[in-house]
Amino acid sequence: MIDSPPRDDAHIPPLGDLRLLVALDALLQTGSVTKAAERLQLSPSAMSRTLHRIRHKLGDPILARAGRGMVVTPKGVELRERVHILVREAQVLLSAGGENDVPEVGRNFALIVDDGYAGVLAPHLASHSRAQAFDFLPEGQGDRKALSEGTADLKIGRVYSSSPELRVENLTYSRFVGVAALGHDLLKGSVSVEDFARASHIDILRGDGAASTVEASLAEYDLRRTVAVTTPHYTSALSMIGQTDLVAVVPEILVKSGSLMAGLRSFELPVPIAPFAIRMVWHPRSDADPAHTWLRSRIRDALQNGIGPSARYPEQPQQQGH
Repeated sequence: MIDSPPRDDAHIPPLGDLRLLVALDALLQTGSVTKAAERLQLSPSAMSRTLHRIRHKLGDPILARAGRGMVVTPKGVELRERVHILVREAQVLLSAGGENDVPEVGRNFALIVDDGYAGVLAPHLASHSRAQAFDFLPEGQGDRKALSEGTADLKIGRVYSSSPELRVENLTYSRFVGVAALGHDLLKGSVSVEDFARASHIDILRGDGAASTVEASLAEYDLRRTVAVTTPHYTSALSMIGQTDLVAVVPEILVKSGSLMAGLRSFELPVPIAPFAIRMVWHPRSDADPAHTWLRSRIRDALQNGIGPSARYPEQPQQQGH
């Protein structure tokens, strides 16, 4: 008697196990039962029961109690990237509809973006769909690898170079302006170079060249800024300005968003600083993905129309493919 060949679907996990994978991804990405439940639109008790099933199948707690919160276990850290990629690939595979259908399909997007631009983009992205979740990741040395490996969907902001394997699109341009709290002397009229130099400055430690350009321009007048505070982030600088007489030089696009400017006003700089391009970068594997196409469209719309450019170079925004 000849044995029948094994069926191809003999080892396919039941659909419920695949749903557990989605839940596991939410738990590993948020590190919280409550936040994972919100992301998947479940009750906390339902998510707790799901976590119990996951623990039973994997033989690991996945999330462990630490003080008042929870932390991902070493096993969970080991699985986090693989699970996230698997879930995203499954979502892409099942997103067979057109771009207009995407907002109804739940999807977690990971965006590498400076904290200032995260504050600009978040209101525009969240207003389009409640089915999507957006993880804003800090910029770092591993940005290119994250895009190539699929652990991040997009990078938005100042992009000086990228791998030939990546797509780069110029979205808009922004010039720089000064920012001070309401009532500051620099807001009472045109700002002289001398008054600007005498003010107490926040030096924002970014790679945009603004600080060095300001210093070089002031040096032509034999002047130097008085730097009272340094910080790596635009949002922390704007927060400090609202409580002090400090001033800072920031991209105008952050000012035009409005959300970061409560109690603050901008002023024209008395020294020239060249505008800069704001770009987004992604891996070509996502070119035809309807969900990713939708995401790029929303970001493009937010930065080009929702807020609007503050400056233009002669070249128009364009996509560069390699």
